[in-house]
Amino acid sequence: MRRAIIVVVIIAGLLIVADRVAVVAADRIVAERIQTDQGLQARPDVSIGGFPFLTQAIAGRYGSVTLTVHDLHRVAVAVHTLTVHLSGVHVPLSAVFRGHVSSVPVDHATASIVLAYADLNAFFGSRHLTVSKGDDGEVKVTASADVAGHTLAASGQGRIDVRGTDLVVTVGHGLDLTIPLGGLPFRIALVSAKATNTGVVVSATAAGLVLHPR
Repeated sequence: MRRAIIVVVIIAGLLIVADRVAVVAADRIVAERIQTDQGLQARPDVSIGGFPFLTQAIAGRYGSVTLTVHDLHRVAVAVHTLTVHLSGVHVPLSAVFRGHVSSVPVDHATASIVLAYADLNAFFGSRHLTVSKGDDGEVKVTASADVAGHTLAASGQGRIDVRGTDLVVTVGHGLDLTIPLGGLPFRIALVSAKATNTGVVVSATAAGLVLHPR
């Protein structure tokens, strides 16, 4: 009886090790496919959720996959972090064994985009404007000017609206600030945005996402 228990424990341990090795391999394969498909300069971080992994691999469908891209510089304003949550990611087990994925259909995807205030201020710098967190998810906008050797500043708050591929901060008195985000990967569609302590956080979707080989 004791020997049988030991054998079961060893088998269970080997299965867990195999499970973790397989998930690391799949993470790498999917990351490489995404990097190639989306033309990213750096490989994104990919994390396949759920345990055990092998049962998902056998079925060829993964319930939850999170990918993160840092320092994205393909839009007018640098994106500090882009996080995409994928639900229902289809990767055949045979493709994992071959180390090559021809396509990755995705049932549903949502995204979160973080625009750091430092990057936004670099974008608005030529207009002598700076932005920071305001109250109730709004943006505080400060305008400065040099007058007779003195720096004068005025500030106000503005809400953030989504208009197509742009974010628009409406401060009032005819002052609207546009933050262009066209050209994001994964066919991202902007939904809403708010100011936080870390930056402007944008919620988005990526409906019908399918990754194809180039």
